[in-house]
Amino acid sequence: MKLLNYSATPVSQLLPTGAAAPPRRYPRLLEMLPPQDREFLLDRAIERTLAKGQVPYHQGDESRNLFVLKSGIVKVHYTHDSGTSLTASHYREGMLIGAHGCSEWAGPHVWSAQALVESRAIWMRRADLLELVDRSPAALRCILAITEFKSVQLRKVIRILATPLLESRITMALEHLGSLYGIERDGEVEIDGRFTHQELAEMVGCSRQSVTTALQSLERAGRLRRDGRQFFIRRASSPDTQPQPLRVPAE
Repeated sequence: MKLLNYSATPVSQLLPTGAAAPPRRYPRLLEMLPPQDREFLLDRAIERTLAKGQVPYHQGDESRNLFVLKSGIVKVHYTHDSGTSLTASHYREGMLIGAHGCSEWAGPHVWSAQALVESRAIWMRRADLLELVDRSPAALRCILAITEFKSVQLRKVIRILATPLLESRITMALEHLGSLYGIERDGEVEIDGRFTHQELAEMVGCSRQSVTTALQSLERAGRLRRDGRQFFIRRASSPDTQPQPLRVPAE
């Protein structure tokens, strides 16, 4: 088995002297684990490249492996029998991807995963993770923290989909992305430009054309600014960001 050249040094020691720790917007398994638990997993893991568009697992597949993303973006989505796709999450560096339940009741994968760009992942067997949490209370707490985080994200997705107005769903989806991956700049939050109109459509349950129309309306209303493929949204705390009704046809 190929061993990984992945440092077990705490992240705080990897930062340059005087550098601030990165914001904790989401839990990163390998950074949270005690050094001995991290070494246990990494000694049994392999590192793989996911090509753009590659699907490491499909919904319904038995959950035998999990992976931690080292770089890139992976979306997790549900595909209906009709062929339509609904995105539940976008995963970035450090996130644990896969069905990581701590018992035999976890079941198979309920989503499919797909790399949006070429990505690098640390691949591990689910059996190794289960062995670790059986013997390490600290590892079990890490998995519970990740499970709680994912449940909160899923509740946000459900709330987005339950909102009747399309422009409101899009605004909520962009704010959701901004809370995880945005960069604050002068009262705005910059959204990563790699989220296309089609990917937004799959987050809010509509067509790409409707997303394009809604984004144009949001931009005219001053609730969104675009610069090429970059999206900028006003912070929710700004006094002039109260939603105004927009006439965008829902699907």
